[in-house]
Amino acid sequence: MSPAQRIERSAIVSAAFEILDTEGFDRLTMRAVAARLGVRAASLYYHVANRNDLLRLVAEQVAVDATAGLGEAGEWRVLCTDICTRLRATLRAHPGATHVVAVNEVSPEVFERIVPVVLSAFHDGLAISDTDALYLVQSLYVLVAGLALAEFGNAPQPPAAPRDYYDAWFQLSVDTMLDGIRARFAR
Repeated sequence: MSPAQRIERSAIVSAAFEILDTEGFDRLTMRAVAARLGVRAASLYYHVANRNDLLRLVAEQVAVDATAGLGEAGEWRVLCTDICTRLRATLRAHPGATHVVAVNEVSPEVFERIVPVVLSAFHDGLAISDTDALYLVQSLYVLVAGLALAEFGNAPQPPAAPRDYYDAWFQLSVDTMLDGIRARFAR
């Protein structure tokens, strides 16, 4: 069996997370991932086209982890808070991935499964178009990624301020944006 047949895509992404978290963004290379997996770099190219593809896979895994388990639509504010909290927790678990998430797009297919839940929640409580609802959820995602970048962007170095500082900043920012959504789109 060739090394290319033995490598699971999930193992490649896990190795990328480990490198990002322990060594930082600049150290994430195809060669470093291959070394972590005990294979030659050329073997990775059967599964991942290049470093940009690897970064996209990392960003997508964060999105999948952050939206996993979102249940049926409930109240829009609770749903949005849940998404924000889950994204931040995912980035706290993998601080090195924060830079990746902040600057890499995620394939639309990753979010397709939550679109009906998001739209249902927004339409139940707000007078809002589908397009605006989706823009706002994307804006919340970007807000949280930016806040996480301020907190975790120097991984593997620890954050510059105490955790309660970042907790307060996160809570104020998310609450303020959600208050603005309610004010603008309330029925």
